[in-house]
Amino acid sequence: MERRQIEYFLAVIDQGSITAAAAALHVSQPSLSHAIKLLESDLGAELFHRMPRGVRLTPAGEAFAGQARLIVREMETGRAVVKAVSGLVAGRLDLVALPGVLLDPLAAVIGQFRSRHPQVRIRVTSAERPEEVREAVRSGAVELGLTDRLDPTERDLAGELVTEQDMVLALPPGSLPPPGGVVRVPDLLDLEVVTGVRDMVVDMLAGAGVDSATAFTPAVETELRGSSLYLVLAGAGAAVLPRTLAELGRAGGVVIVPFDPPQSRHSYVLRRAAPLSPAAQALHSLLCRGDNRSAGAV
Repeated sequence: MERRQIEYFLAVIDQGSITAAAAALHVSQPSLSHAIKLLESDLGAELFHRMPRGVRLTPAGEAFAGQARLIVREMETGRAVVKAVSGLVAGRLDLVALPGVLLDPLAAVIGQFRSRHPQVRIRVTSAERPEEVREAVRSGAVELGLTDRLDPTERDLAGELVTEQDMVLALPPGSLPPPGGVVRVPDLLDLEVVTGVRDMVVDMLAGAGVDSATAFTPAVETELRGSSLYLVLAGAGAAVLPRTLAELGRAGGVVIVPFDPPQSRHSYVLRRAAPLSPAAQALHSLLCRGDNRSAGAV
């Protein structure tokens, strides 16, 4: 089994057909088909159902797909470790992040990292739910994931606290601040709230002793976390946001109101319980520095 065969196999999955994969890899279709057949012969099972249009994974192919991604990831890590012996941090670093933690603290940390290691290419993908972050890290699709929730039952993933974000209420342009310039968490039940993270608001209400927290119903609920600020700007309602994200709307007239008592949300970096590539280790170290762990850190 060769790395090239595994990469071809994954390309066919990602592109949906042998023809599209060959074009993306800049190889001939017969060469790619031959490599896949050799891989199938080596594994003793067909990996794809050949359809009139495209391909579909067989049960054996589905079983092998996750391991194939881990194999490629481990080989990339091994190559990077060898390069690191000579003091070189190079290659590509794949990350996944929830929208809120992409802005704070990941964006600033990537800037610091790039200034130190400009030869490393970084790819960041976005996830809407913590479960998506965990699965991307667990599968080996990425090395590091930024999330706002840990699962204490996880055994194959490790998580470290990165920062504590100051949460605020963002009101639509033209809104009048509440009396005293602050808002209490129970008052959210009386507001038209838009949210992409309903569970977070429910947790805040429960933490404030609201018995009916689970009955909270947003005026607008979206699966796209990053869209809440745009909905506030459009006057659709108020939203609970990290301060750093809410501040982006201030120029458009968004009114920012702190909570009393203050509310915060933790962000964490996830990794598999296995050695990291030098590039991932360097970024992980920057993320977990003590000076990132203050409210509103950017």
